[in-house]
Amino acid sequence: MITQVLGDIWLSRGMKSLGIVNILHLDISTLGSLLFFLFTNIWIWLSVIFLVASLLLYLIAISRLDLSFVLPIHAFSYVLNAIFAVLILGEHIPLTRWLGIFAITAGVMLVSISKVKTTMGLLDSDNRLVPAFFIPLGLVISKTWLAVFIISFADANGDILMAKGMKQIAASSDRPIWRKIAQVIGNRNILGGVASQATAFLAMIAALSWADISLVRPASAMTYIISMLGAKFVLGENLAAGRLVGISMIAVGVLFLAEQ
Repeated sequence: MITQVLGDIWLSRGMKSLGIVNILHLDISTLGSLLFFLFTNIWIWLSVIFLVASLLLYLIAISRLDLSFVLPIHAFSYVLNAIFAVLILGEHIPLTRWLGIFAITAGVMLVSISKVKTTMGLLDSDNRLVPAFFIPLGLVISKTWLAVFIISFADANGDILMAKGMKQIAASSDRPIWRKIAQVIGNRNILGGVASQATAFLAMIAALSWADISLVRPASAMTYIISMLGAKFVLGENLAAGRLVGISMIAVGVLFLAEQ
């Protein structure tokens, strides 16, 4: 948790030193400048080191502990994120944002710990891509919330695509490991999921060039809402009542953040 939060904090500090990045108007010149900055900025490198360490620790944790135990604890990272943003970045966090953060944290914990039975039967065995989620871009919203929507939808879409791809590959349990690796590399759903996750990361680094990390990170918890709805309607999983309550709490927390 701490390594992930510090990774986000250093990423935010690095992007603030670059200035505002407009991902909707990137040309070859500005893209080259952005990539040069990302590869040469000490804060970005520090962020990558902490985020990689966080990923490795997370993989070790879920390999030894129940996921339903790890995720609720990990949800507290939203609170730590806000505390570190105040102590290290000097961000001012109003009361409504604190209320939103705690509501989202409680909602994520409820979503994570609620027992749910998933359909064990695999979905369609073909490799068709799951339709991507779209948002009504015609709505008049601030660029920060537009970035948050892009992060959340792209991140959730990536989760759904990769989940479907892995379910397809799991059907061939009798195949050798090298064949499964080839399947992962060549699966269109997994490749689409990676592309969606890359889009979410690009939107994140852009948003952190002008917005507070204590707003962007908890607001992107909308990913949980979209992922749960995708699990229900795309993957055919059953949602327990506790998860629906958790989703509602996340929505309430995001509404608090929207007052900023």
